[in-house]
Amino acid sequence: MSKSRQVGLITLLALLGYLALSFLPDTHCALLHGAHEPLLVRGVEFCGINEEANYYSPQKMRFPVKMELTLNADGPSFLWLKGEDDRPLLDHEISLSHTQKIHLHLRQVQGSRTYVHIHPTPTEDGRWSFVLPSEFSTGKAGETLQAFADFVPRRSGRVMLAECNAQLPVRVLESVPGAQSLSLVSHTSNTDRTGETALIRVKLAAKDHQAVKLLPLMGSLGHAVLFGDPRSNSGYAHMHPSLEGGEYDEQPSLSFRLKLPAPGDYDFWLNVNDGTNQYLRFTLTVTK
Repeated sequence: MSKSRQVGLITLLALLGYLALSFLPDTHCALLHGAHEPLLVRGVEFCGINEEANYYSPQKMRFPVKMELTLNADGPSFLWLKGEDDRPLLDHEISLSHTQKIHLHLRQVQGSRTYVHIHPTPTEDGRWSFVLPSEFSTGKAGETLQAFADFVPRRSGRVMLAECNAQLPVRVLESVPGAQSLSLVSHTSNTDRTGETALIRVKLAAKDHQAVKLLPLMGSLGHAVLFGDPRSNSGYAHMHPSLEGGEYDEQPSLSFRLKLPAPGDYDFWLNVNDGTNQYLRFTLTVTK
């Protein structure tokens, strides 16, 4: 075989290898979680026994991506993720991660405490479109929303984080009360000391006293997000449950492992699906 053919064959094999790797299951949790070894039980993904989530400040980590957000009350809102060349990332440049391409976390930091986890859809010009959720309809115009996004560029195969703020539009939507069918029975943690790994266990019940059946949500039985103070400790942790038992009880329990961040009070938001999308919050206090 001639040298030019050898070079061509090696190049082709390398290209096929890259394409094959790009379509393997994503490594989304490899940054968000340490010792990433997920388990698949009943078709639902759980975090491994030694896996722990980490708290990050995207701005301090200086990822080579800039996020911009425009909120609209009368139509679609838009997200841009721009690389170092200021060019927006397009649909084909981002891999699937927990069944979605972009995980956008919107948190209201003024007025009422509100949070939603949504997934913008791509447009041809590089914008990612979404509708401002009704959860923010009771906010006042000009109040600040804090936004975090995690996603996996296909080229690197590694998770990136981005952060920005945006203001609620001048005319907010009419208030649409959400149907909250679940309540938080208890939340416990084996430690509250900074730097230690906490096992945070959350128990849920139905408000109508019926048995609760949690349904898969983005491949998992639930998602949790931890937010710090937006002024002094801006950042977040994105968590998925570990398999600890109790997940399929009539009053199910979900457990999350988290390396506790700096001392302070944090908003812990749980997102589950019992037939409808549910959000529950409590305050997690970390000590020295």
